[in-house]
Amino acid sequence: MKEEKEINCLYGSEHQKSILYVYDGWYVCDGSVNVNRTNQLLEDGVDIELIEKDVPYYYCKSCNPIESLQELIDFIEED
Repeated sequence: MKEEKEINCLYGSEHQKSILYVYDGWYVCDGSVNVNRTNQLLEDGVDIELIEKDVPYYYCKSCNPIESLQELIDFIEED
């Protein structure tokens, strides 16, 4: 079964709080168009600047910012 979850995260040099959507190793910060992949276990409170990223990643320039777990799932499954 593919992991699906929403967790609290921090991002940027100012350690801004946000929500991270995680699906089968793919993740995106709420409102972002940068979708990354990792094998790292992502837990509540993770600093996304410290996540070890895998290749490939997506920059969905032509899509709207991802603002829900379902939007991330749909984006990955459509590819």
